[in-house]
Amino acid sequence: MSLDRLQIRGFRNLQPTHLSPGSGVNWLFGDNGAGKTSVLEAIFLLARGRSFRVRKVSSLIQHGQDALQVVAREHQSGVFLGIERDGEDWRGRIDGRDSRRISEFAAALPLVLIEPDSHRLIDGGPDRRRQYLDWQLFHVEPSYLQSWQRYARLLRQRNAALRSGAAVATLSAVEAPMVKAAERINDLRASQVTALSTQADALLAALNFRLPGRIGMRYRPGHPSDTDLASALADQRGSDQERGFTQRGPHRAELVLTCDGHPVAVELSRGQQKLLAITLLLAQLALFQRHASHRPLLLLDDPVSELDAGHLDQLLDWIEEQDFQSWVTATRAGRNRYTMFHVEQGKVERIQDLGSL
Repeated sequence: MSLDRLQIRGFRNLQPTHLSPGSGVNWLFGDNGAGKTSVLEAIFLLARGRSFRVRKVSSLIQHGQDALQVVAREHQSGVFLGIERDGEDWRGRIDGRDSRRISEFAAALPLVLIEPDSHRLIDGGPDRRRQYLDWQLFHVEPSYLQSWQRYARLLRQRNAALRSGAAVATLSAVEAPMVKAAERINDLRASQVTALSTQADALLAALNFRLPGRIGMRYRPGHPSDTDLASALADQRGSDQERGFTQRGPHRAELVLTCDGHPVAVELSRGQQKLLAITLLLAQLALFQRHASHRPLLLLDDPVSELDAGHLDQLLDWIEEQDFQSWVTATRAGRNRYTMFHVEQGKVERIQDLGSL
């Protein structure tokens, strides 16, 4: 989705903001603390219903305001998406109708965020990489959300049965459909890992990001490879009852990343981990662009401070060649052909002539 209008009110330190972004690179620049990242955060909130910086959405509401509002219009269709959030509740509208389903906003506004903490995709816990795969599948495989919701519901039922000391027959009755849903999830995730691996290899070459070895990606389904999930659940019942939760299944799966067969979190330096994280996220973006129902957005927060000049130029050159809208923040102005916005003390102003600053 390419936005041609963005309105933000009552959000952090931003003054009431009305932007007409370009279809390519939108570059927001200004001093640290001016409010640049808040613009990206507002777009992210519209798409995902949450912030990528804080846990409590209520903390985003500007001091002295009762609520925040974010409204955007899609360029080609003219469809509006809007949310209003106060301290207790939220309201949303898509194309003139009320909606309270975050999944509808996420589907209508697919995006990929690259920010200074993105290296956690590499050195963080398995949950980050599972979430990465799940967002990929949400946008490219329509049946995935239903499969995951079914599995999650059955998982909750099994955990409740474990805590209540339910009989084996009760556990078996829950496990049979649970295994079926899990198999569907694992099959879809494994196929996406293959697609992401191929795309990441192509991007590493296109971006000329040099890493010390070949990057490998492998899906580990959350139970031992020498058995199936049904057997693993049966074998674990006693241990699961002691702990009160299920220890095997796709909710414990892992996306295993290696460099020449060694764990990337150990093998790569922090700078190399950042390059790999960027590559994986751009691979996801490329697959969104190919398979999702709407064109994705790229949100790129402060790449100037995260990358050296050579890697930054390679990244920006690649972005300019792509057919999607991007939003980039920096402390200095960007290339002349970008749509540029100067941000100062919460005021966002489109700049036609840098000499006027």
